[in-house]
Amino acid sequence: MSGQQQRGPVSSKRARLGRLDSFEWIMLATMGLCAVVFIEPAPFDLLAVGLLPLALLLRRLAIPRGSAFALVCVALFIVANVLSLPAAKLLFVGARFFAITAYLILAWALVLGFVGKSGERALQVLFAGWAIGATVTSVLAIGSYFGVLPFAARMAPQGRVHALFKDANVYGAYLVAPAVWAVAQLVSLERGRRLPWTIVLVVCAMGVLLTYSRGAWISLALGLAVFFGLRMVAFGSPRSRAMLLLMVPVAAVLLALALDRLASVDVVQTMLDQRLGLQRYDTDRFATQREALEVATRTPLGIGPGQSESTFTRAAHNAYVRAFVENGYLGGLSLAALLFGSFFRSAWLAIDAEDVRVQTAMAVVAGSLAAICVESMVIDSVHWRHTWILAGMAWLPGLTRGGQRGQRARGPTAALAPR
Repeated sequence: MSGQQQRGPVSSKRARLGRLDSFEWIMLATMGLCAVVFIEPAPFDLLAVGLLPLALLLRRLAIPRGSAFALVCVALFIVANVLSLPAAKLLFVGARFFAITAYLILAWALVLGFVGKSGERALQVLFAGWAIGATVTSVLAIGSYFGVLPFAARMAPQGRVHALFKDANVYGAYLVAPAVWAVAQLVSLERGRRLPWTIVLVVCAMGVLLTYSRGAWISLALGLAVFFGLRMVAFGSPRSRAMLLLMVPVAAVLLALALDRLASVDVVQTMLDQRLGLQRYDTDRFATQREALEVATRTPLGIGPGQSESTFTRAAHNAYVRAFVENGYLGGLSLAALLFGSFFRSAWLAIDAEDVRVQTAMAVVAGSLAAICVESMVIDSVHWRHTWILAGMAWLPGLTRGGQRGQRARGPTAALAPR
């Protein structure tokens, strides 16, 4: 077994991001502004679309090796949207919905090209910006929720925290990835550098709880479970596995104690009692999904982008069903293939990547994408910015242990060939 397989979590010195250049600072700031999306187009949208041609001009993007599957899926999804658009009864609504999809795909292309050019360092930059944006806005939202800050009308209306998002469910899902990333840093870093990431984890976990989104609660639990599961498989050292096994119950107990204290607050307890039960719209939601699937079988090309709300009593609240009924068989299959393909790609690198840092980063991406794939069954995630960001991160070019063995078998010339 190789030395890297035996090695435990990467040291703080190796995990440190280091000095950023100008473009990396811009990418970090862009990710931070992803937390400000209560207006459209959001600052993130404008920056991402504007950065794409600049990054191409500066040669800061590259198509990652092995990303052909993702590129084909996205191309087919675009074709499906174009083919379904003429069927839209509300053409302006359809065109607007497709335009939003298009600029999210441009943001996906920016992230894909950035990780293709800069590798694991790009993930460090993107997740750092994501964590900063999530933490700052969550602190403001949580403070407003408990009356410490005067922004409750904007950040926590109707008793649910949603910060600078329009919807608490989307905001809760957005916090999952930085929370899992914070856990990854706590596992990887030395004791003296863990405090900032402890703060990020606590703040994001509190934010997820106070959104009172059942989907976000399940997503956070699933994301962490997938992350730890992949790390258990990837680490070859028995000592490292034992440490991870010890960390999981300890972290679970500490989190349970913290949540118990938070739930003792009257306003929190009241909302938990309301949200933990079956909601009135749950039955309507699943009935709409069945109706949408029946319509999808009769319209192979789809009813047009963004037409679900005007066609059915309520939205399908299922990203896959929405894609099938609005963009036809091609749209539904290509979107599902992109999301699940991205998850399996990141999970594979989390297990088989040669570099421990890549393993850890991709375990975070895989855990976050697993949460997206599952939550997309009960909510529309097609226009979630972080869905497309994670789908771009998943195609990081990484040398695997199997690929390294193959290169060694072919000799030094093959090993030195451009990747």
